[in-house]
Formats: sequence, structure tokens, C-alpha cells
Amino acid sequence: MKSNKQKTIRKNSTLIISIASLAFIISLFFQLILGASKWKNDITSQMKMFIYLEDSLDINQIKTLVLQFQKMPYLNKINGKSDIEFKSKNKTANEFSLKNNEDFEDLLGDNNPFKNLLIIGIIDEFKNETEFNILSKNLSKIDGVYEVTFPNRYVSTLIKKINQISYFLFFILFSVCVFVYLQISNFVKINIHANRILIKSMQLLGSTNNYIRKPYLIASLMQGIIGGTIGALMAYVLIYYFSNSIPELKGMIEENNMQILSFVICTLFCCLFSLIATNFSLNSKLKTSISNLI
Repeated sequence: MKSNKQKTIRKNSTLIISIASLAFIISLFFQLILGASKWKNDITSQMKMFIYLEDSLDINQIKTLVLQFQKMPYLNKINGKSDIEFKSKNKTANEFSLKNNEDFEDLLGDNNPFKNLLIIGIIDEFKNETEFNILSKNLSKIDGVYEVTFPNRYVSTLIKKINQISYFLFFILFSVCVFVYLQISNFVKINIHANRILIKSMQLLGSTNNYIRKPYLIASLMQGIIGGTIGALMAYVLIYYFSNSIPELKGMIEENNMQILSFVICTLFCCLFSLIATNFSLNSKLKTSISNLI
């Protein structure tokens, strides 16, 4: 009896460890994917168009131009206000002098080489390379506009790289989940195969299939909860360690809402995987004839 109990405990422990490893991998990669998405959103939110104005425009003409931009449908709004900022060339010159410790007047005399600037935020639907190029061409045709620029390096390169990283992480996560699920399924099959005679005996005594399934499914659910909790906590400890060791990662991956969401998803996934594997294995044994039990 003790030997059977020890074997059962070992089998259950092995299954919980496998589920915990699945939860750890899901939680870790899920955090990385969400972190990459958050990083992309942060970069995208900072993408704006820079409209340099002709020197010939006076203050009234600039105000008229601002009103014209505020009516455009692609302009972003923050708390109901248009995301548009005017930056005079004198302010730009002063910032240049403070940043470089060098006065442009010493180099160019009284002639201010900078341009008056309008910085406008664009709604997310237009924040891609194609739309930016179209907007840039259209804005350049407006009277009083000298030049239109945008962060094309970020749009054309960095965002694509982040998307590629996200897809790669998702592919790795999917592949590992399939592999670990197969391992879990094998452990479940071995466990149920050991009880095949008991299952068939219960059928012969008149027990319904649902009655036979119930204790196994409850056990698999508990194993999923325990394994999922252990794996998620292990991933959280690892993420907490790295986020404190590398402060730049803290804002990207260590958020309470993200941690809670990751924990819930991991636990649900592990419970689902455990239940599916158990149910499939049970169905195969319930359908097996007595002559094929051995």
C-alpha cells in the first residue's frame, strides 16, 4: 500500500513540476511579449510630425495656420485638446545654446538659422511609414510650410524590428507550449493507464462515464492550479530580479496589472491543458474493450 501511495505521489509531483514548467515559460514569454508591445506603444506615442514654417509668416499668419491644422481629422487630441505645439525659432536657438554651450550668434551673427516650428501629434491609425509619407507630402503643399519631417528611422526600422521580435517570441512560446503539453499528456496517459483495470471495473459495475471522469478531472484541475501558481511565482521572482538589476526594464515589464493578468492567464492555461490531456486519456480508456486492457 505504501509503495502504491509513494508511486502516486511521485507521479503527481512529476505532473505538477511539468505543469509548473509550462506556467513558468508561458508567464515569462507573456511578460516579454507584453513588454515589447508596451515599448512599441511608448515609442509610437512619441512619434510626431515636425512642420517648419517660412520666415515670412507673422504671428497672425501662424495662428491662422494652427487653426487650420486643428481642423484636420488626423490630428491627435489629449484630454479634448489638440496635440499641437508651437516652438519659436528664438526658443530653439536658446535651447541649442544651452545644450551645446555655444552661441550661434558668435558663428552666424544676428541671423537666426532656425525656423519657427509646429509639432503635431498624429492619431495612431496614421502612425505608419506609408501614412506619414502621404501626410508629409500633403502638408508640404500648404502655403507657409517650409519643410515637414518625421522620425522615419523609428517608423521604418525600429517598429518593424519590435514587431518581428514579438512574432518570434510568440512562435517560440507556441512551440514550447506544444512540446510541454505533449509531455504533460504523456504523464497523464501513464497515470490513467495504471488505473485502467479500476476504470473498466467501475464501468462493469454500472458507473457512468461522467461519474468515473469526475475525480480525475478534479485532480487534474487541482494539479493545474498548483503547478500554474508555482510556475507563475517563479517567473515573477525572475522578472522582479531582472527589473531591479536593470532599472530600464522596470517600467516596461514590472506592472501590477501586467503581473495579475499574467498570473490569471498562466493558471487558466495550465488548468485547461491538464483538463484536456486528462479528458482525452480518459476517453480512450473508457472506450477500450476488456480484451485490450493488458
